Parts: sequence; C-alpha cells; structure tokens
Amino acid sequence: MDEKPQAPPAIMLRQLAHVMRASRALYAAAELGIADILAAGPMTSEEIGAKAGANGPTVRRLMRALVAHGVFEEPESGCFRLNAAGELLRRDVPGSQRAAVLFVAGKMRWELWSDFLECVRTGQAAVERAFGKTIFERNAETPEEAALFNEAMASHSAALSAPLMAAYDFGSFRRLADIGSGTGRLIADILAAHHSMRGTLFDLPNVVAGAPALLEASGVKARCEVVGGSFFDGVPPGADAYLLRAILHDWDDERSITILKSVRKAAAKDAVLLIVERVLPEKAEAGNAVDSYLLDLEMLVNTPGGRERSESEFREILNAAGFGPLRLIPTSTATSLLEARPA
Repeated sequence: MDEKPQAPPAIMLRQLAHVMRASRALYAAAELGIADILAAGPMTSEEIGAKAGANGPTVRRLMRALVAHGVFEEPESGCFRLNAAGELLRRDVPGSQRAAVLFVAGKMRWELWSDFLECVRTGQAAVERAFGKTIFERNAETPEEAALFNEAMASHSAALSAPLMAAYDFGSFRRLADIGSGTGRLIADILAAHHSMRGTLFDLPNVVAGAPALLEASGVKARCEVVGGSFFDGVPPGADAYLLRAILHDWDDERSITILKSVRKAAAKDAVLLIVERVLPEKAEAGNAVDSYLLDLEMLVNTPGGRERSESEFREILNAAGFGPLRLIPTSTATSLLEARPA
C-alpha cells in the first residue's frame, strides 16, 4: 500500500495550529444536541437550528465543517443526516461518545489548556493553579462536572471492554478487584462474560454511589461488591487479580508507587496485577503514538504530576512497589495491558 504523502512542513504546522477549530465545532454539535435532533431523520439547517435554539445559516456552516471531517452527511445541499460517527454523538445510544466530547472539548478544559505554557514553565498542573485542588477533589465538590467525568470515563471503558477481553483471558480468576473503577462499566462487562467470577468495585465513595444501577442493568450486581475508599489508604484484600485501568497515569511516580504498594499489601502471594494504560515508545518518532503523546500533555494540564509512561518507566515504579517481572500485552487499541506479580 502506498504511503500517504506528508504535507510540506509549513502546511503541517498550520494544520496542527488549527486543530482547535475542529475540536470546538464538534463540541458545539454535542452541546446543541444536533445528533439527537437528527435521530428523527434528515433535516435542513434551518430545521436543526429551530429545534436546537440556534441560528439556521450558522448551523449550516457548522454542519458543513463537520461533514468534511466525516461527522454527519449532506445528501443534498443544505440538508443533513446522521452517519456512523454522528450516531455516536447521541445521548443514549450504545457506545455514545457525547459525554467524552463534552468533557474533553468543553469549557473547563478550554480554560485549563489556555494556561498550558505556564504548565511547561513550572511543571505544575493548570488545574491546581485554577482551583487550588486536584481535579478529583473538584469533582467531589461539583456534582455536575463529576457526573460528566464519570459518564465520559464509562464510555471509554465500554469501548475498551471487548479489545481487552480479546487480548487477555480473565476467565481463570475467582475474584477480580477493579481499583479506581468509577461506576463500574469495565468490571460489569468482564463479569457479564464470566459467570463464575465475582468482583469488587473500589473507588471514592462519591464515585461508587452511581455504580449499583449500572451493575444491576448489566445483570451482575449480585456478584459484585461495591466498596468506597481511597487507594492511598489501602484497597480491599481477597482478590486473586487486581485491575488498575487508567489510574497510574493520573499521578506522579511517588504517588503511583503508593497506590501500587496498597495493592501489593492487599494481594496474596500468587495474585496478579493488571494495569491497563497506554505505553509510550522508548524514543519518539514522527507519526508514531501521536495520540498517546498528546494525552501525556493532557495529564500535565489536568493532574497532579500524572503522565504516560514507557515500559521501562512502568518497570521502575512496579519494582519500587514490590512487584516482579512484567509482561506487556498489546490490544487492538492504543491501550496495552501490563501483567505483574508480587516479587
């Protein structure tokens, strides 16, 4: 297959600088609920605008830009309809990404990223300067933002469930403890696929408050214990596998090691630790792992020392916490699974 020709350097730089345009266009469509409006069938921009409370001619300009990016379709001039990508901007469809778009491209992230230069200069997260607290502490105090965060994380977990289960056999475990598991989307999917397994869902009390309804809807509530607490203080013992999905990238090495030590203390000698994270290459190359490197910058803006890590960096913090050999298991996504056992 012929490689796609690269844009000249000057054009490439301009394209990178303009990415914000697409992000905000997508956010506007999600916030206005355009995909839900189009669920009734194709409509003109005037009709969409009337239902969304927006200006019809301006809606047409927005829709044309999104059609050009592969979101929505324009079967005839001025008339728009859903496609596969637009369908996922609806609120309540399986695999919906609306909450993720609102979370990533919304007002708070926009404000925090405007402070990015200071993050690079100081190494301090923008969220700490803006709010004087971590994003997790802010979520605990702001129910609306917490709900959006939890919904966005659940949609991400749902998208990962099938690739993870295709790459790794969870069926040998009697009890799986999902640490920092949010409202439980991932463990619910794993338990639904393995009927003899039991689970423990562990996260902050204000987070797991939303878990029972999800577990019940998934048909696994009777097999999943829900426990509230902080992984800095300790995690529930008794599981033969401990799962950390997108947890360690939220924290610096010192606090990541503290989390891992909590798991090590709770884990039996033959227990398995499963870490689900992106794994950076040891050396950056043009066109490789682009999204993962940008996510690493997202961690700089939004978390207290969080970062994406390479395999060697994972080995360092795991060894410091008392875990032995590491096995790296790729999936069909940008996320990998790392398996380790107590040393």
